Amino acid sequence: MPRRILLSTVSLAALALAPLPAFARDDASRDVTGDVAKQLSDPGNQVAATVALTALSEALLDVRIEPLRRALGAMGSDMADDLPPDARLRDLAGPGARDLPGDIGRTVPKTMGAAAGMAGAVGEMLPELQAAIDRMKNALPKP
Repeated sequence: MPRRILLSTVSLAALALAPLPAFARDDASRDVTGDVAKQLSDPGNQVAATVALTALSEALLDVRIEPLRRALGAMGSDMADDLPPDARLRDLAGPGARDLPGDIGRTVPKTMGAAAGMAGAVGEMLPELQAAIDRMKNALPKP
């Protein structure tokens, strides 16, 4: 279960890394959700996000935990006393850590594609949501 949460978190982080120039424009009439969907579904953006997140996962797995051990010890905790001083996060993550970067590489494009579909659906819903907001405004008593 924690591995699935980690994969989901990393995949969602891909959305933050995806280039979204649609937000940089200052055009009031732009179709932001359409632009976002287009950017998220772009294979080049998916590859860039996948490469970045795969590299990030490899780098994070190689982080040494000795500073954490020292910090816990300084706080009076013995939680990390049984961990070897030269351990890395991949050692704590267990044997599945070896597969994590590959799993991320397979998951990120799918997640970005799904998010693109969601952005498109939100774009189609915007007129209905705006109409609902207008009805609510009209239904509320004026102060």
